[in-house]
Amino acid sequence: MSIATVPQVNYVTDNSGKPLFVQLPIQEWTSFIEAYQRLVTLLQFKERLKNAFREIRQIQKGEKQATTLNDFLNEL
Repeated sequence: MSIATVPQVNYVTDNSGKPLFVQLPIQEWTSFIEAYQRLVTLLQFKERLKNAFREIRQIQKGEKQATTLNDFLNEL
């Protein structure tokens, strides 16, 4: 499933016609889950990167002490 493609879905409705569920082919569902997982991974990476840049600014301002490479490696 690409971003521009809308999957074919079937709606399950209640007695008044209000949509309750959506059914879609398993291949479309699998593609959706894979795309969703990629987006979650990208958002997590983006958040970690933002935190890293925030930490760099704090170090530059003297608000936080930097960790040397040796100290970092010793923590592993």
